[in-house]
Amino acid sequence: MDYIVYDLEMTNRLSEIIEIGAVKLRDTEGKLQVIDQFQSFIQPKMDTLNTRIMNLTGITKKDVMNAQPFSAVIELFRQWIGEEEYYLCSWGPEDKWALITDATFHHTPIDWIINHNDLQFLFSMLHDSEKGFRYGLARALSKLEMTPEGSLHRALDDARNTAKIFATIFQQVTLEKNPHSYRESKIFEPEKLVYQSKDEEAGDNVSPFASLSNLFG
Repeated sequence: MDYIVYDLEMTNRLSEIIEIGAVKLRDTEGKLQVIDQFQSFIQPKMDTLNTRIMNLTGITKKDVMNAQPFSAVIELFRQWIGEEEYYLCSWGPEDKWALITDATFHHTPIDWIINHNDLQFLFSMLHDSEKGFRYGLARALSKLEMTPEGSLHRALDDARNTAKIFATIFQQVTLEKNPHSYRESKIFEPEKLVYQSKDEEAGDNVSPFASLSNLFG
C-alpha cells in the first residue's frame, strides 16, 4: 500500500491549481518511509497570478507560463503514483475539491481520486478537537515540536511537512477507503465536519471553497 501525501497551490480569484507537490510513502514494518517525490508547476487557463499569491508562495508568472497545462501535469502525476494500491492524503479538504473541480473543468478523468483522506481532520480529532477548530500546518508542526522544512505555501515543502506529521500519527488513525462512486455521490455535498477555523499561515479566515464553483461557469 502506498500513501500519496500531496499539496496544491492555487490562484486567488478562481482557485485554479498552479503547483502540485507530493510525497510517496510506503508502510515498512509498521513505519512509513518516503520512497519518492513529485513537483510540477501548472499553467492556469483562465486565471492569472496576482501580487498576493506571488508574495505568499514565491511562485512567479514565469514559473507558470513555462509550465504544462493541467491535463498534461495530472497525467504525469497519475503515472508517478503508479499501479500500487494507494491512499490520497492532503492537509484539509480544499485540495480534493480543487482536483475534482479542475479535472472537471479540463475534461479529464476523476476516477483516480480515490481513498482520499483529510489528515488535518484526523490530526485535529487527536488534538484538542473539542475546541472546534482545525490545526493549520504550522501549528500542527509546532504542536509536535517539529521544525518546518522549506517554505510554507510551496507545494512540495508543504507535502513533505504534512508527510512528517502523518508518519507520527500513522499508528493512531484509521484511513478511510472511498471509491469513485462514493466521490461522485459526495461531489457537491459539504465535508462531514468543517471547523470554524482561523488559519494562522494564511492570515485570514476566507474560505477557499467560495471561488471553486466559478470554474464551472
